[in-house]
Amino acid sequence: MTIARATEHDYQELKDLWSIVFQEDPAFLEHFFAKRFFAEHIFTARVDGKLVSALHALPASYQKEGDTFPCSYIVGAATYREYRRQGIMGRLLYETAHAYDHPITLFPAVRPFYEANGYTTTSSLASYSLEGFAGESVEPCPVDHRELDRIYRQATAKDGALLRDGEAWKFLTEGYETVCVEDGYAFLSEHKAVETFALHAQAAKNLISLLAMRSITTVYTLSQSEIARLFPHQKAVPIPMGMSTANALHGVYIAEQY
Repeated sequence: MTIARATEHDYQELKDLWSIVFQEDPAFLEHFFAKRFFAEHIFTARVDGKLVSALHALPASYQKEGDTFPCSYIVGAATYREYRRQGIMGRLLYETAHAYDHPITLFPAVRPFYEANGYTTTSSLASYSLEGFAGESVEPCPVDHRELDRIYRQATAKDGALLRDGEAWKFLTEGYETVCVEDGYAFLSEHKAVETFALHAQAAKNLISLLAMRSITTVYTLSQSEIARLFPHQKAVPIPMGMSTANALHGVYIAEQY
């Protein structure tokens, strides 16, 4: 087996691997490879010359305690079925971790696998039920990526978060239905608000009212947030989020993104 960084010549093989392993939507795949293909940050494994496994360690950054630091964010960790359970992905993760002098982060598909390879969960969201919550009529705001980023950075400033550029916000708002109020937003999926942030009490109240009117049943938010304060009598259910190789990222919010 040969472990190496990708080259531009691997472009189609890498697309094929991603498409077959993840059964990916073609439109998403084209968008990702058009915007996030960085060959020098892709780690590949070949057996007898055939590309059998790869991961993308996207250049990224995170905020913590008022400063910004570099990191890498792994996506597209894929191995063809017939080559799994041979330690190949573990080798790629090892090579990735030792290729950089900054933390490696990811959002896991199989958490125990990454725990076995040295990753720990950095943070969690608190899940609250909206059952019985009486919403009021609220007019939503237009979705604006700059506003989403402002809210996200301020809402996560205390403990830190993986930062998002314009393309990351585009991927997210295309992948999730997004609802906004002034100083608050939520990503919706299958009657759940899977990421919900608001900057003050009124924004939290308006956002939860809007979600209740939309028949959202569950809200995921930070446990010390203005939104969590609207559910003082509920015991929150913790939802583990992203993972990292570095203890320095303890508390840093890491969600799925591209």
